[in-house]
Amino acid sequence: MIAAMISPASLAAPPSAARVDARGRRVCPRTRGASARGSGRAARAEMHLADGLAPSRRRLAPLRAVDSDDATSPAAPSRSYVVPGRPVNPGLYCDWSVTDADVAEVWAYRVSLSVVALSVLACSSQAFIADDPGAGGGSDPLWLDAAYFTGAAGLGVALRLIHMYVDPIKKFMQALYVVGLAGSIGVAALASQNDGGSVPAYVVAHPAAVWAVGPMFAALTGVAFKEGMCYGKAECALLFFVVPATLLGHLTGLAGEGVEKGLLGAWCLLIAVFAARKYTQEVKDDIGDKSVFIFNDLGEDEKTEFVARARERDPARFARMMGE
Repeated sequence: MIAAMISPASLAAPPSAARVDARGRRVCPRTRGASARGSGRAARAEMHLADGLAPSRRRLAPLRAVDSDDATSPAAPSRSYVVPGRPVNPGLYCDWSVTDADVAEVWAYRVSLSVVALSVLACSSQAFIADDPGAGGGSDPLWLDAAYFTGAAGLGVALRLIHMYVDPIKKFMQALYVVGLAGSIGVAALASQNDGGSVPAYVVAHPAAVWAVGPMFAALTGVAFKEGMCYGKAECALLFFVVPATLLGHLTGLAGEGVEKGLLGAWCLLIAVFAARKYTQEVKDDIGDKSVFIFNDLGEDEKTEFVARARERDPARFARMMGE
């Protein structure tokens, strides 16, 4: 809970205890009324800039979360996550805009998924056009392994760029990918000793090899699950079941050749639709709530100060942060 990070000391100061200027420096408040003591020296002392702030505080001062919702407000900091002239997206922790870097990252993610889809189509084609796709011999096209590992590289890029709020799940998917990639390299080494066969053909001929390559496809299943849950994509929800069913059916031998080909054909169709439909989404939808990633990138002390300032300067946003 965010509330757990707010120490009593960090919330003790009243809202008027300090303000932050456009350069992110703390400014002591100007005393008003009868207690102002009237002297020019006192007034100048009250406006003294506390340049001795810790570096983390100077970095946090410009954050948009605790400032006016009006990006053009004079109180708004000189640096924020709102890009002038671009749409403002309200977030849980701060308002934000899509930057050029965000666009490039999202498009790289989409292209990587297209590479994965093309790889699946290329590698699966042998199951439908080859006379004996499980032979594992030298008759395999030379490009089959290249297509397989190109798709593996595309999946690695996608797992690096995918936007997920729960970082441990993302890291777990990446770990599965690494294990499956290492297993694929091992299978490729075994296949090269079998008259130069490819990884896909070797897996077809030796179902036990699914144990080696399977973790990488489990990571792909995780991507499908995330996309299906976040965006309600039916093709992704179906991929979540079709991919493991295809591999487990081949591993256990419970699925006959006809069933396996049917599942593989469905896999090809679904992943092609999935990759194609990614280009129809708005970039901001692929990002999600960018403010969550901004907040998660802060250190623990910075998060505590961030939440404390939100409580002082933006009670409405603070209430949303606390789930009220």
